[in-house]
Amino acid sequence: MPYCPICRDEFQDWVKVCPDCNVALVDELHPLPRREISDEPLVHIATAPNEIEAHMWSGILEENDIRCLLKGGGLQAAMYASPLSVPYEIYVLESEAANAIEILAPFLED
Repeated sequence: MPYCPICRDEFQDWVKVCPDCNVALVDELHPLPRREISDEPLVHIATAPNEIEAHMWSGILEENDIRCLLKGGGLQAAMYASPLSVPYEIYVLESEAANAIEILAPFLED
C-alpha cells in the first residue's frame, strides 16, 4: 500500500497523490529520526491563554528545533466557562529556555 511521505497516511493502491499534502505517494516510509532522550529538567517558560495559542506557540518552537511540553486542560478545564479560556503552561528543557523565551517574546504579555 502507498504512503504519503509528509503526513505518513496510508492509502489504497489506486491512489497516487496525497489529497491533503498534494505530493506523490511512496511504496515505503523511511523511519522517523529518533530524538535524543534527556534527563535534563524541564522549566516553565510561558502560559498561553488557551489551547489554540498553546499549540501555535508549540509549533513555533518546534520549527526552531525546540521540543516543548504543553500542560493544561483536563480537570482544570472544568473550572472555566469556555474552553478558549483554559490556560496552558509551556515547558522546555532548561538549556533551551532562554532561546525559547526569546522566540516567543513577541507573543508574551508583560
